[in-house]
Amino acid sequence: MSLSEEKMYILKMLEEGKISSEQAARLIEALDPDKKSDEREYSGKQDKKVNFNEEVNKVKDRLNDWKKEFKKNYSQKDFDKAVEDFGVKMEKVGKNLAHTTVGFADKVVDFVGSFIDTNAFNVFGNYKAVTRTFEIEYVNDNTEIEIEGLNGNILVKKHMEDKVIIRSIVKSPQDNADEILTFSHNEDNAKISYNKIGNISVSHEVFLPTIKVKSIKLVTKNGKIYVEDSLADTFEAITSNSNIDLMGVTCNKLNVSTKNGKIQFGYIIGSDINIDANNSVIDIKHIKTENINVVTRNGKVLVENIHHCDNSSTIDLKLKTANAGIKVNMNDMDMKGYKVKAHTTNGEINLLIPDMTYRNVSKQMKNNFIEAQSNDYDNHDKKVNIIAETINGYIEIVK
Repeated sequence: MSLSEEKMYILKMLEEGKISSEQAARLIEALDPDKKSDEREYSGKQDKKVNFNEEVNKVKDRLNDWKKEFKKNYSQKDFDKAVEDFGVKMEKVGKNLAHTTVGFADKVVDFVGSFIDTNAFNVFGNYKAVTRTFEIEYVNDNTEIEIEGLNGNILVKKHMEDKVIIRSIVKSPQDNADEILTFSHNEDNAKISYNKIGNISVSHEVFLPTIKVKSIKLVTKNGKIYVEDSLADTFEAITSNSNIDLMGVTCNKLNVSTKNGKIQFGYIIGSDINIDANNSVIDIKHIKTENINVVTRNGKVLVENIHHCDNSSTIDLKLKTANAGIKVNMNDMDMKGYKVKAHTTNGEINLLIPDMTYRNVSKQMKNNFIEAQSNDYDNHDKKVNIIAETINGYIEIVK
């Protein structure tokens, strides 16, 4: 069995519920143990020309001033404005330095994710944490679940019970959790939201049964969204100034959005995947899909080990960023037909797919454009269409 076939078999076992996403991750990693060292070597080549710390010291000093101000007199409006100002400043720094290194954007996102965090500001550290537990007893394929947080994380995991259990943690100087949280539900809908804003933190830990529901929507701000092993027809995750990490999610449609944070996907089975981000690195691995649409800025896009959904003959990848690179590694040992359009400004294009016919190759001024497709593309049973576009970055597409 080839490496590609082994990975597809692992994804199939995950889809059938025979293994968890964590087990799938360990199996995939065991197949390719040298990969992590290769990634470190590759990323190290990108970061030689810029001293990142020197470029952001002024920004860090300003943020330290903000921290002191917030501890004295916190307000949600001021916090949001501070983060927005930070994002604008970092974007300017990224644009100014993009021509010297494509690895800079990664450091920008790492810096934002580690520094712009409610724990870093320690705004809520002195407030009492109040926990409330909610249960949804009856869950079926018509159930819609919506979870809303603020200045806190949303963590979703699988459990063996037939009901949904939600543990909500509220921090507020008034110790008024019951006034802040609203839990509403009926036969087909369940929602947890907050009805006050200001100096509060609302986070959730959600336990889902192994039952496919109609929709899951997770929305927070200044908090991470982490999900593993969930089943839904539609899945949506929205946050800002923090990361989104999804493992083992199976759905028909997946919509994800953040800014100033990373988006990481692993072992996802989703026909239609849409990512809308800003100042964000996108890392997608071990996916079965028909369509992936990625739009980000100031963050690189990494795509690896993408396979067709069952009973699907085509994969469409549309990848767009700026001030960063795009790398697609299909890990494909099979005979598939490829169609590629790649366009970059101030960067190079490296297309490593054999047996391609180049229909349009243009390199004028700072623009670099390639359009190519596999020989006998129309006769292949399985097809992959890739559109990749960036400014101030490289594009590499490998079969």
